[in-house]
Amino acid sequence: MGAIQIHNAERDALQIPDRQAFEHYHEPLGDFGVYNGQFEQGLAGRYANDLTQGVEGWTLDPAAGGTVDRVTGGLAGNWRLRGGQVGTGGGGSAIGWKYIPVDEDRDYYISAAFIASHVAATVFLQLRCYTAAKAFIADANAVNNVAPGTSWVRYQRNVGPNGDAAFPANTRYVRVRVFLQFNGALTGAFAYVDDVQFGQLKKTYSPLIRLVQDVASDAFEDFDKQVFTVWTNSTITLTLEEPGYIWWGYQFKSRNRTQLRSHSFDAQVFIDGGAEKLTVGQGHPVGIDFEQGTTLVGRSDGIEAVGAHTIDVRVNVFNAGDTVRGNNLTGYAFYTRAH
Repeated sequence: MGAIQIHNAERDALQIPDRQAFEHYHEPLGDFGVYNGQFEQGLAGRYANDLTQGVEGWTLDPAAGGTVDRVTGGLAGNWRLRGGQVGTGGGGSAIGWKYIPVDEDRDYYISAAFIASHVAATVFLQLRCYTAAKAFIADANAVNNVAPGTSWVRYQRNVGPNGDAAFPANTRYVRVRVFLQFNGALTGAFAYVDDVQFGQLKKTYSPLIRLVQDVASDAFEDFDKQVFTVWTNSTITLTLEEPGYIWWGYQFKSRNRTQLRSHSFDAQVFIDGGAEKLTVGQGHPVGIDFEQGTTLVGRSDGIEAVGAHTIDVRVNVFNAGDTVRGNNLTGYAFYTRAH
């Protein structure tokens, strides 16, 4: 009987993934990816309540007077990493133990969630870059000294030739680094991080777009005022984590309930109560029961600031005495980073 060769799929699965076929995973495959990126494991792999054990897979490096430690309240699991100090000054950093092999002509994905106790506390998400001999070259700042605020914010970036940050020449390995509470002017401020991820990209990915939500109206809404009036259920609240352009898309149907008109109403999108782009005029020349479809798609006139913004549709009835009925409204909004 001839010999039988068994293909060891499990062994192959632990090798560094093929560059064209790997997207990203939370935990590493072989020598690739962030280990313990959710900070759930203390030293020696224990799920410990003893904070003096530190965090397995990470070197904690406090700044002068600062603290870097593991505390509860994580976004992913129970634990998160905290940096800051009771006094005035910065917190410190945490650096992953693993040297992750990279190819500088490829794009990679890095992501982490941050939150802070003070709106001005700032953070970094970095890749420490090394040569083939593992000599340090420089940091590639994926997230560069930003203030996440007091609610969880996920930052997602590409690093590579087509990314938000580039590898320095001759990069062959990287280690993931986070700096928590860099704003040295603050007193008693802390920043937190959780769910750190790093991986290769299988296909083109844009971390710039945040599709926030869809909205839907009631069955209909009637308008009879010759002034722009908010379509009640058109409102979307969109929170920008960084300055950027707001994009929207709305669709609805309408009809003039009282008259045959070549120009029945004007519709326009407003951001924070301010009119955006051109007004769209709509008429109903066929008959009062004829429903006309309308689409409003556009981008904000300028760059919008970090924080919450309100987007809505408003309707102005063109002729006194007319009543225009709108129905089947659906809409969405997202933003793209300015930089």
